[in-house]
Amino acid sequence: LTLEALSCLRTTATAAPEVGGIELAQQVTRLSKPRIYALVSKRGLPVAKRGNKLYFNRAELLAWVNAGKRGENETAANA
Repeated sequence: LTLEALSCLRTTATAAPEVGGIELAQQVTRLSKPRIYALVSKRGLPVAKRGNKLYFNRAELLAWVNAGKRGENETAANA
């Protein structure tokens, strides 16, 4: 293996998954499992469901978190 190939393997192995389960949602949002389940049941959190399994997309979760910033919402509400 070349140094470049080894570097690629290392970054791929340590890269965070783009789609994951409840653990990914906890990691990105810093919310507890019960709170995540409550938000999912109210359709307040972006999620895909297949059978009994929930799938979360990292980019969608980050967008959801960013949409909740106070400065942005207050400005939009006042406009």
